[in-house]
Amino acid sequence: MRSATRITRLLNEHRALLMLLVLFAGLSAWAPNFLSVHNMTTILKGASLNAIVAIGFTLILILGQLDLSIGAVVMLCGMLVIGLQPRLGWYGAFPVSLAAGGLVGLVNGWLVVRARINAFIVTLGTMTIVMGLTHLYSDGGSKSIDDFRLADWLDRPALSFLPPIVIITLLLVVGSALLLQGTRHGRNFFMVGANPDAAWLAGLHRDRYLMAGFVLCGLGAAAGGTLFAAGLSSMTSSAVLGSRTLMTVLAAVIIGGTLMSGGKGSILKSYFAVLMLTMLFNGIGCFGLGFEVQIFVNGLILAAVVLYEAYTLHRHELLRGPRPELMEEAERIQNSEFRIQKEASDENTGEGEMSDKNRFALVCVTLVAIVAITAITAMYFRQAALQAQVIAAGRAVPAAGTAAPALDIYALRGTDHQPYLFPPDGGKMQIPARPADPKALPETDKLHWWDIEYAGWKVDKAPMPASPKDGPKGKRVILLKAGDHPYWTAYVRGFTTIAGFYGMDIKVFNGNWNMDLQAQQADQALNEKPDMIIFAPVDATGCTPLLRKIHQAGIPCITSNTTPCDEAMKYCIAWTGPDDWGQFRMLSRAFADKLGRQGGYAIIRHMPGSSPFFSRTFAPITELGAYAPDMKLLAMDTTNLEAEVSMQLVGAWLAKFGTDLKGLILAGDDFPMTGTLEALKKAGRTDVVIVAAGNSKTGMDSVKAGDALAVTYQSAEGDGAIAVHSAARWFSGEALDPVVYLPKHLITKADVDEFMPAQW
Repeated sequence: MRSATRITRLLNEHRALLMLLVLFAGLSAWAPNFLSVHNMTTILKGASLNAIVAIGFTLILILGQLDLSIGAVVMLCGMLVIGLQPRLGWYGAFPVSLAAGGLVGLVNGWLVVRARINAFIVTLGTMTIVMGLTHLYSDGGSKSIDDFRLADWLDRPALSFLPPIVIITLLLVVGSALLLQGTRHGRNFFMVGANPDAAWLAGLHRDRYLMAGFVLCGLGAAAGGTLFAAGLSSMTSSAVLGSRTLMTVLAAVIIGGTLMSGGKGSILKSYFAVLMLTMLFNGIGCFGLGFEVQIFVNGLILAAVVLYEAYTLHRHELLRGPRPELMEEAERIQNSEFRIQKEASDENTGEGEMSDKNRFALVCVTLVAIVAITAITAMYFRQAALQAQVIAAGRAVPAAGTAAPALDIYALRGTDHQPYLFPPDGGKMQIPARPADPKALPETDKLHWWDIEYAGWKVDKAPMPASPKDGPKGKRVILLKAGDHPYWTAYVRGFTTIAGFYGMDIKVFNGNWNMDLQAQQADQALNEKPDMIIFAPVDATGCTPLLRKIHQAGIPCITSNTTPCDEAMKYCIAWTGPDDWGQFRMLSRAFADKLGRQGGYAIIRHMPGSSPFFSRTFAPITELGAYAPDMKLLAMDTTNLEAEVSMQLVGAWLAKFGTDLKGLILAGDDFPMTGTLEALKKAGRTDVVIVAAGNSKTGMDSVKAGDALAVTYQSAEGDGAIAVHSAARWFSGEALDPVVYLPKHLITKADVDEFMPAQW
């Protein structure tokens, strides 16, 4: 019995390493394209950011504290190092960035230690503040540099297949683990976390250790953010990167065995857990499964570990009984050796007498875990059903050359009964001459945005791979899509349908709006050596090094949907997608005509970091400046396309500007439209003119009901279709324009019924 207990305890102590080894063995045996040197390097590189951040987070959990600001610090410090590099160089930018992270940690520590405020509340507040500073510093967008020398060095293998970024990560992990476990001050962290009162009685200055823990946690997050940004030569202000870093690190540290109550933990085991989760995500991608499956499995593993810890505490309470002190006395008299072993077990596992407070915590944790498993499972099966529908849609279309009824690609129609594709019109885009320095012009001047609006049209392309000229049938194409959204479900439906028509073999990776994840998926795609990569970037500027890497690997690439910056366009054959600037110029003129070219208006912006963040803001501003100079921009702000935030923002604008606010321009016609209409309803305003981007069901219902004047027609299915259709044309030897637009159209009440039912 004791032997079985000892084995169980040993397995639990080293569960992260065992899970890593079992997962590696399983994926090596069954996952396609998994077991290769390139893919192992991809996994090690992908784990670097979270592993470095996990060092400080493990330390703060050992102290029995919590730091929710680590994700925000990653974003801020990454943004600082990229923003300051052109002026200070890497030698100046790195220290400033690290100092900023340490300063955030110092503030957290001071508020927790001196002001005696709960760490959860403190770090939740600093997280919000730091994210706000990041948006202010980046103007809500992204920052990038054209100097790729450090990024190339960090990515270039130095020792066997280990690039410097992996070596730096391993040195930080091993060095921190040795300092924590092998030095007196390091061991004192465990004592302070396990029993602060006993540590104080032993002469330890516990407040100093708490302060040091928060500072080191901030420095760890700063180091992770700076190295990640340097490796990409860019950084985004999207909050998704920060939130995913926080959740992944939190999950890994708990799976690694660190107790949230403090007193027990291991940096090395946290690294094994980070590596295990990264390998898990990579393996799921090898099977061609979506990010929703990764979330499901990650949540399942975390819930299982939490439930096991709760069960262990509960079982220990039952063994000790209602009077643990009498049980201990009996054990001492009957078997002193067993008592010593049991006390050692209690010390190692962090278990002890379960008070009413701990019992309540056990119940709460168990309930949360059950709810999490249920929610994740439901989400998984919902996404699986959607994916099945997409695959079925693609398989329903026969391959070219068969006796199928629909051999004309232009005869295929989408959910809204509109054609997926239109024959080329033969017209050439009229591109104005580029000013010597567009940025020197005011933002209200159309030519200020030349490099963004006309990105790719006149760029000098790097030497491109030659077309095989043997047609698209049988070609393997990987789609790196930006994230999950109903629009993207429709996009993949159109993509799959056209790929099925041409007989292409496709695989889809979901970036989940995260630069870190998409960078890992780009490496994974390169490992599979497809015939083409179609890349819908998470970030318009942050995609440059990824496209450059794909180009250096000799794999042809077409970018799609989000317009990359001009520099990024050098490394792709073509870009396909909606003419967002042109659409919004059309929309702005219709908007102005409805208002008699008079009155004030406001703009709800798109998500920071995306190309629509600029096009759906400054296309109307610059167009109205010339077309309706008497109209006045009263306000503009982003709501991250969220309904509740949109409702609050529009409500505040209505209260501030009153009847001076005559019209609203929305970057999206789904959630922003829902929030806007609710705010107008509460304010009793029916006179405000609304126009928006996209043609979701919400937007078109609003147009049909007369609540909105017009929405742009941006076929999500057509967006996916035109990307893979362009790939098929290239495989057949056709020359592609550097930019291939979807047709432009405004949907109004006069023709909205023609576009029903909505694609999403």
